[in-house]
Amino acid sequence: MFSNPPKHHWRVHIKNMETTIGVGIHEHERRKQRVLVNVVVEGEYLAKPQVIEDCFNYDHVHNLVVNEWPKKEHKPLLENCAVELLEHIFRCDNRVDYASVRVCKPDIFPQVEAVGVEAEWTREDFKKLVLNKT
Repeated sequence: MFSNPPKHHWRVHIKNMETTIGVGIHEHERRKQRVLVNVVVEGEYLAKPQVIEDCFNYDHVHNLVVNEWPKKEHKPLLENCAVELLEHIFRCDNRVDYASVRVCKPDIFPQVEAVGVEAEWTREDFKKLVLNKT
């Protein structure tokens, strides 16, 4: 076996993960509402993974969004959710180089499919914005 197994650039997608949370600035948004979360995570992982430790484990993202977010207090902004998830992704796996998070409310206006926000960070952004390291 290789002493240093070859690595490869991987991109992981999570599409339209649904959860129910309290988010928004309007009074009617005090009730929990459906939110859809899309995530892209990129990093250098083994070219031929054999076990989950060789890969980005998206269970960490699923657990936060589907199991933990519904228990949390109301957030005023979707942006709060996106930032929290980005921080979580970078803290969970230091092999992550880039992450994009989109959080949408599909039921907010009857005239639109969804309203949402998207943010993307690099590892350098995480260090600068969260760890205060330049």
